[in-house]
Amino acid sequence: MYQVKTEAFSGPLEKLLEMIEEKKMDITRISLAEVTADFISYVESLKSKIDNFEEGNEEEKKTESLRMLADFLTVASQLILIKSKALLPELVLSQEEEDEINNLEMRLKIYSQLKPMFALTKKYWIESNRLHSRTMLMSVEPVFYPPKEMKLEFLKSALDKILNSLGSFFLDTEKIKKQLFSLEDKIAELTKKIKSGISKFSQVITNKNKEEVVVMFLALLHLLRENAFTASQNSAFEEISIENSPNLS
Repeated sequence: MYQVKTEAFSGPLEKLLEMIEEKKMDITRISLAEVTADFISYVESLKSKIDNFEEGNEEEKKTESLRMLADFLTVASQLILIKSKALLPELVLSQEEEDEINNLEMRLKIYSQLKPMFALTKKYWIESNRLHSRTMLMSVEPVFYPPKEMKLEFLKSALDKILNSLGSFFLDTEKIKKQLFSLEDKIAELTKKIKSGISKFSQVITNKNKEEVVVMFLALLHLLRENAFTASQNSAFEEISIENSPNLS
């Protein structure tokens, strides 16, 4: 399990588990959706900590700190997906997205089971008696002393097998191109459509893909919070009706 080794913050699974435990909830999709906002706020606070952490550091350490932040953003994106599904039950997820959610839930459960062992392992490591190799053996230069029957062809064959087997430890990678949607742009688009007379949310999201629907729904929630207009829904999963407000004019 992954753990960032700095005093400023801990790894994403550690922080996510901490938030769930603070709310005294079991690890479920419901609990993951509940802590999404808190986790994202924490990720936003990391930027200033990482900026301070990077001051005076070498380029390699700066790259490492950005990689740590990327790990947090990966978990945050999975939480947003879970939260979106909770807000929009009719949203259909792909098999890959379902697998990502299940994987996050499984990893978090395993981490919660292993976490108590970390302190115990550290305690035993510090307190237990350990044997060390003799100083004499540590000071001797390494010597390659193969058996007499060893031939160069045998070594080459063995090395080839080792190198060929290394490929199984690396996952195949591919570039995935996805269109990104800005929340600010969708707020402007939604405002313009409401001004033009559109009164149903389904009309707003016509012919839009899943990712754009989620961002458009976030734009809707943002404008409702700002009292820019009013919206109503007769019952769960029914059409969302939008009514123009003087604040939009």
